[in-house]
Amino acid sequence: MSSQFPAVRPRRLRKSSTLRTIFQEVEFDLRDLVVPIFVEEGVSDFGAIASMPGVLRIPESKLAVEIERCARVGIHAVMTFGISHHKDQVGSDTWNEDGLVARIARICKDTAPDMVVMSDTCFCEYTSHGHCGVLHEHTVDNDATLVNIGRQAVIAARAGADIIAPSAAMDGQVQAIRRALDDAKLADTSIMAYSTKFASALYGPFREAGGSTLEGDRKTYQMNLAGRRSANLCSTRKKGQIA
Repeated sequence: MSSQFPAVRPRRLRKSSTLRTIFQEVEFDLRDLVVPIFVEEGVSDFGAIASMPGVLRIPESKLAVEIERCARVGIHAVMTFGISHHKDQVGSDTWNEDGLVARIARICKDTAPDMVVMSDTCFCEYTSHGHCGVLHEHTVDNDATLVNIGRQAVIAARAGADIIAPSAAMDGQVQAIRRALDDAKLADTSIMAYSTKFASALYGPFREAGGSTLEGDRKTYQMNLAGRRSANLCSTRKKGQIA
């Protein structure tokens, strides 16, 4: 064979569908999906979300039916977001054992015990000002919010959530939640922190879906889009962790 032609020919392993399947390294199916569900209390009908065509807010009264449907088609995990009608300055409904966070987790696990329930853990859907924690002099009090986020996590876990998914972007939130769960003897509950969270308009559709009417912005606690080094530090130290 002339030296101008390649001796190694990877295309040999790609010449048929069967060969490609045998040698592929990544597979993707329903087991890999986590379905976000937006559950609204105090309503009877599904609600359209203009910024998410085809996605609907689910009435709490019909949540069990939707979870059954997810389980039937082979979906193994859901992430739950609540649309609250009981908002206050600190989002106290989230640590009420009969509040919306707890009721959603309880309904999901009662309906499909094998479904993995990931509870979005934040306050923006439950505060009257739309911020992700305790507002103090026009900014969020990080450490006061950590106390409350631990309380919310414990309530969700006791109600049946398998995984706590904090999205509040508070410094130290994973550590605070882990400590709260362990102190409550909920050591088997996992934490899935979101990756680095930037102050971005791309969250707009989720804010609409969750009924969060924000006063101001979240730039003091979410990451600066132009701050790559700070974002890398954030992702390795406080977010992007499984605990």
